[in-house]
Amino acid sequence: MIKKILAVSFLNFKQGIRDKLFLSVVFFFVFFLALCVLLGKLSVGESEKVLRNAGLAGIELSCLILVVFSLVFSFYREKESRILEIYLSYFSRSQYISGKLIGYLLICIFYLVLAALGYSLILFLYNGFIWQVTAGIYGLFLKLSIAIGFSLVFSCLFSSPTIAFLCSLFLYLTTEAAYPSLKIILQGANQFQIIIYKCLYYLLPNLDKLDIKSQAVYGELPNLSFFISASFYGLGYCLFLWFIARLIFLRKEY
Repeated sequence: MIKKILAVSFLNFKQGIRDKLFLSVVFFFVFFLALCVLLGKLSVGESEKVLRNAGLAGIELSCLILVVFSLVFSFYREKESRILEIYLSYFSRSQYISGKLIGYLLICIFYLVLAALGYSLILFLYNGFIWQVTAGIYGLFLKLSIAIGFSLVFSCLFSSPTIAFLCSLFLYLTTEAAYPSLKIILQGANQFQIIIYKCLYYLLPNLDKLDIKSQAVYGELPNLSFFISASFYGLGYCLFLWFIARLIFLRKEY
């Protein structure tokens, strides 16, 4: 069973990195790095911090577009071209959906490593490199693993790739804004609204618990217990989303 899951994973990985979208995202990130360098030069006295912060934001944005768009549209492309039927004739539905999740986690890791190398080189050339930014990229991986889980759920749930893509993207952005929104609501809302919003906040993934970009930019990192708890939380939530996607996929007819 594990061999079959790994086989599906590597098939998805090879397909993902050979896709034109992968190269397009790489070129987009290179362009974004050039823009970050320009922003750094315009920010006199804060150029290194601006370069670090903008670079991490660019890595997150480009990788988010890559994994969400690629996963959603590859799923529908396989379904419409009958490739899915071929997959399911050799692999069980559970093996297929598990392999797809692992495959896109591998694509995410591969892209983050490539982006981290280019990003670190730019920081080194402009005297802005500090090793803490690499830990910030690990935090991005935990967040993006949840985005992959959402994409898998919506791909199994909806028949339209556009709806699945937009739902995945908007839900990720919603979870990004959840903590600042909660702080605002706690200051001015009534008790009933606070309870409702808190329920929504704790039901959705709390990405603020995984994001350490702002600390890494200034060379500060939380302690080891944070990384352990963040890893359990991020990967555990991703596993929870895989379980939901698997249930949906097992019950739907393709």
